[in-house]
Amino acid sequence: MTTIKNRLGREHQDKRLRVEFSDGEIAEIKLLLVSECDEHQDCNGITYDIISTNRADRVKKNSAYWSDSANVKSFEVLGD
Repeated sequence: MTTIKNRLGREHQDKRLRVEFSDGEIAEIKLLLVSECDEHQDCNGITYDIISTNRADRVKKNSAYWSDSANVKSFEVLGD
């Protein structure tokens, strides 16, 4: 997996990724949107669909999810 030093960027949008979050969740996701701004850290994050996760209790059908970029520990690009 790639550490967050190699940041998720807009070039990763619409890709399938395996992401490790700082809370221990490991999920395969479809990255929908990367939000970036220079004004403050609160608006930096990702919007994604969950394909699979080790925290199945968290999944709601037909829902997109958002995470602060700081919560992404590492990621790996799996494909389109």
